[in-house]
Amino acid sequence: MLLCLYNNIVPIERSDRKMIPRLSSNDLQFWETMYSSGVPVASSRGGLGIAYWERIGSAVSFEKNQILLRYDEIPDRFYVVKSGLVVAYEEQANGNELIYYILDKNTMIGEANMMLDRPATVNFKALEKTELICVTKTQLTEAMKNDPQLLNALLFSVSNKFLEAMEELRKERNHSAAWRLCDTLLCFSERYGVPYDGKVLIQKNISLQSLAAMMGVNRATAVRAMRRLRDMGLVENINGFYCVRSIDSLRRHQELLDE
Repeated sequence: MLLCLYNNIVPIERSDRKMIPRLSSNDLQFWETMYSSGVPVASSRGGLGIAYWERIGSAVSFEKNQILLRYDEIPDRFYVVKSGLVVAYEEQANGNELIYYILDKNTMIGEANMMLDRPATVNFKALEKTELICVTKTQLTEAMKNDPQLLNALLFSVSNKFLEAMEELRKERNHSAAWRLCDTLLCFSERYGVPYDGKVLIQKNISLQSLAAMMGVNRATAVRAMRRLRDMGLVENINGFYCVRSIDSLRRHQELLDE
């Protein structure tokens, strides 16, 4: 993902994608709740805000699992998420769905494809009931005549997605699965952790399959990396929730993995 869980992209290396099976209903439940306050693809920071787009486009609603944009489709509109979650995924010949990233409030969807007349490379569907603002190419063109800052917002969105994706790909190529697991747990601890008996309890029920998908590895690799952290006494599981015994110790261990 673009992990650190604030409106990022979730890239998965091509060599690993074929080994990641379809997420279970429990995993999808996790994804649905994990980003309830705001998450992946392009950061909304620096954007124009929902109220601005509402004056230009029209409100639309998508039910859970309803498709917004299909693979290979050249859109004549783009969307801005008002509430809910949208997932970008690829359908495999074997029936698996591979999650690339998740998008939440104030995130644009399909703006680059629309502007460049390029087909979508993945599918987009609502992960839950989702409200969006639909902006057609005609509406955008008319609005830009009166407000040049629209171009800045679009450039910001596209550029930020690119830069965040490059950063995550750099991490995947330069760091081991063990390092990425530490990074994932540290990010979750910062965002969802609460003090618990001198430790940090992550208040999200995360399955190993979800962790594997976020790390871009198969489940067996994630299992081995997690077992190592447990054996070292850095992480434990309490009633189905991961608990980091010491943030400083986990961070030091992550640093040692780079040496």
